[in-house]
Amino acid sequence: MQIATGSLEGGTTARAGAALTRAGGPVFAIILILTSVFSALLFDLRADKIFALPMSAAEASAEDLVAFKRAAAMAAEGRAADAYDAGAFRAGLSPEHEGLLWLNPPHGLLLVAPLATAPYGTAKLALLLLTALSLAAIGVLARAPLWAIAALIVSPAAFASLLVMQTGPLIALGLFAAFLLAPSRPMAAGLILALLTVKPQYGLMAPVFLVALGHWRAIGWASLFSAALVALSIAAYGAAPWAAFLQSMTGGAMAAHGANLHRDMVSAGSTLLKLGAGPLSGAGQAAVVAACAGLTFVAARKLPRDAAIGAALLASAAASPSLWVYDWTLIAAG
Repeated sequence: MQIATGSLEGGTTARAGAALTRAGGPVFAIILILTSVFSALLFDLRADKIFALPMSAAEASAEDLVAFKRAAAMAAEGRAADAYDAGAFRAGLSPEHEGLLWLNPPHGLLLVAPLATAPYGTAKLALLLLTALSLAAIGVLARAPLWAIAALIVSPAAFASLLVMQTGPLIALGLFAAFLLAPSRPMAAGLILALLTVKPQYGLMAPVFLVALGHWRAIGWASLFSAALVALSIAAYGAAPWAAFLQSMTGGAMAAHGANLHRDMVSAGSTLLKLGAGPLSGAGQAAVVAACAGLTFVAARKLPRDAAIGAALLASAAASPSLWVYDWTLIAAG
C-alpha cells in the first residue's frame, strides 16, 4: 500500500512538473497566475465597458470596432476611398469617436464588409467570442495545461485588446497557425498569411521564417492569395481606395494620427523616440528589424521546430513598427 501511495504521489508530482514546464517553468507560471488575477480584477472594474452590447455604434464607447463598422458602411455606400479621408470618415461619428480612423489597406474592407449591416451589439459579441476562442486556441496549439489557457484568456493582453476591441489575439493565432501549418498544409498557411496582410506590420518575420525552412509552397500560396485579395478589392471598390490609402500613409491627417499613436507605442522606434533619439529612431527601428530577421533565420535553421516558431513570434513582436499592450498576445504565443 505504501508503494502504491508513493507511486501515486510520484506520478502526481511528475504530472504537475510537466504542466509547469509546459507553462514556461515554475517562476513564469507564478508570474502568469499573478498577472492574470490582477487582470481579472481589471476586467471586473471595466466590465460595463467591455461587455456592454449597444445596439448602435453611436451608443458604444471609444473602441476600434466602431471604426471597423464605419469603414464597412462607407464601402457599402460606394465611398471606400473616402474612408481614408479623415474629415469624411469622422463626419459620420459621434464626438466621442472622433479619435478613431480606418488605417488598414483596402482589402481589409472585404473582411469587415459584414459589419455594414450587422447590429453593433451582435458584431461586438462576435468579436468577444472570437477573441476568447483565439486565446484558447493559442494555448491548445502551444500544448499548455488548462489552467494556463484559462490564465491566458484573462491575461493583461486579453484585457487590453478587449478594452478597445482590437484584433491582437486573432493576429497572434493566425501567425502561430500559419507557421505550424506551413510544411503540411501550405495552402491553408498561405491563405492565413494573405488574410493577415490587412495588418502587415506584424508579419515582417513570416517570409524570413518560411524562406529559412524552405517552405516555398506556403510562400507561393500566400503570394497568390494576397494578389487575389488585392484584385478582389479593386473589383469591389475600384483603384481609388488604394491611391487614397497610399497617400494617407505619407501625409495629411491620417499620417499625423498614426504618428501620434506611435508615440504611445512600445515598439523599438517609439522607445528610441521617447529616449531622445529623434530622427535616428527610424534607423534604430530598421536595425531592430534586421536583427530580428537574422535571429529568426538562425532560429528556424538551428532550433527544434516548436522553439523556432516561438522565436519567430517573439521576433515578430519585437520587429513590428507599431506595438502596444494589446499586441502582447504575440509574446504570449511565443
